[in-house]
Amino acid sequence: MGIRDFFGNHKKPDEEKSASEIKEKGGLFAASVLLSEAKFSFEQFVSDLKADWDITLDSEDTAHDRDTMVIHIDGMMAAVSLFPAPVPNGEAESNAQTNYRWPGAVKAAQKHKAHLFIAMLPKGQPFAEAGIALVRLCASALGQETAVAVNTAGTVFAPDFYIDYARLYLDNDMYPVMNLVFFGLYSNDGGKTLCSYTYGLKPSFGKDEIEVLDSAYSPGELLEFMTDVAAYVIESDVVLRDGETIGFSEEQKLPITKSPSAVLDGETVKIKF
Repeated sequence: MGIRDFFGNHKKPDEEKSASEIKEKGGLFAASVLLSEAKFSFEQFVSDLKADWDITLDSEDTAHDRDTMVIHIDGMMAAVSLFPAPVPNGEAESNAQTNYRWPGAVKAAQKHKAHLFIAMLPKGQPFAEAGIALVRLCASALGQETAVAVNTAGTVFAPDFYIDYARLYLDNDMYPVMNLVFFGLYSNDGGKTLCSYTYGLKPSFGKDEIEVLDSAYSPGELLEFMTDVAAYVIESDVVLRDGETIGFSEEQKLPITKSPSAVLDGETVKIKF
């Protein structure tokens, strides 16, 4: 089975969504665990899922050969496949350049020699649940000694960063937004203001990406705001509309506009913060 074809457009219209439909409506949940060599133990993976998340997989839930495992979990389906080659087209190396939080991201991406591709199909289940399932699978896969990083949400995360945030969020009944959405941050106006943007809301959840431009808040305050808004949009399945306002208190009414992005392709919703 061609695992990457899970999100291809070769299927018949009455089967899984085409790539263009996924891009517009959401449903793309995939990640590549970068490996130092083409070595991955599916037996350990199954054991770690049980130890990490109390997920028990039996013969009725899984089917696998030497390099591929298909998992049925909570009404959804995941495909986990080992590829004895780097992520194609230099994608991981390119994405690694976006991660300002991890100075070693590019180096880690450059040294990977194989990858584990994990694709989650919601199969009619809420996208928010598919995201949680993907995070659990990736976090457990990252526990193996050959795992050097994970390429997802348009960036490359360090194993410790990804696992720690998965635990922080899921163990405290919070949505793992930091594992599924990348939050870009950059300065503007000679460093006087900060800007931030999301990447991952559109392909995975079918929601507009979010931007805050020229904020006077600190980096920590801005990122906290962005993660709160993104988690709210995902968990509550809401649409932020041009001309409306958003706030996390009775007094806070922040205006929302929609226009071409300052850094991404297409339009984004912008919140004045």
